[in-house]
Amino acid sequence: MRLGFLMPLSVENIARVRRLGYDSLEAGLGWLGGSGMDTAFEQLPALKDAMAEHDVAITSVAIYGGAIEAPAKDAIAYYARAVSLAEEIGCGVVSGLTGRDNSKTVTENLPLFQERFGPIAEHAADHGVCIALEPWPGSVLGHGPYRWTNMATTPELWDMLFDAVPNESIGLEYDPSHLAWQEIDDVQAILDYGPRIHHMHAKDIVINRVQLAKVGVHGRGWWRFVLPGLGELSWERIFEALRQVGYTGDVAVEHEDGEFLNERWDEGLAIALRTLRPFVDAYNA
Repeated sequence: MRLGFLMPLSVENIARVRRLGYDSLEAGLGWLGGSGMDTAFEQLPALKDAMAEHDVAITSVAIYGGAIEAPAKDAIAYYARAVSLAEEIGCGVVSGLTGRDNSKTVTENLPLFQERFGPIAEHAADHGVCIALEPWPGSVLGHGPYRWTNMATTPELWDMLFDAVPNESIGLEYDPSHLAWQEIDDVQAILDYGPRIHHMHAKDIVINRVQLAKVGVHGRGWWRFVLPGLGELSWERIFEALRQVGYTGDVAVEHEDGEFLNERWDEGLAIALRTLRPFVDAYNA
């Protein structure tokens, strides 16, 4: 297991990995259809040199944005390029979102998912790459209007997606913070879906139960993301569950803590490192 963080793929961020004491980078390429993929291929020789110089691995190629909203041929082609990039840099995971057509029900979205991720999964499997879907629902709070940007958000929906595309190259980018505020048992999710967890985000959460009692689950301001160790999640229980299911993937800090932005960004990553490094080292022992 390697410990890294999610940031844009660049020579500077590859160097940052080693400078801060991490092992790896989850390579953020921006949203599906953007310029991030083209830039990565253009800079590939320099990126590979930096990876070798600093002994840094790329654990996931992260392409976010709605595959369902895009034409099927465009989504399939974009994921194919991501798989090619992953192969080039020795990475076995492409992570992302399903997307969602908000004018349709979940059931009506399933054929759209199948039309795109059936070929995506088959192509990825042929090249030894896994697809990891993150459970971020999108901008769904604040009493509406809801803007769901993903379907892979709950165990119930995971089952529906895996039934629609049974190819085991399709799995999860486990992130306990997205489960906690939905009142989903983040530890049980590992135990139930361990073989389908292909990558992991480490992000914590704080829940303001006084505010929750005032605004309800559809309101705003009752939870916020924080760095691992500053919130409510039990990382000891999470890593023990990962051990129980024999998880062999990697962990990337997804830094979305508003208290540690801009000039405090690396300070935030240092906090996450202090929290997670003992668990990762013990896991690898």
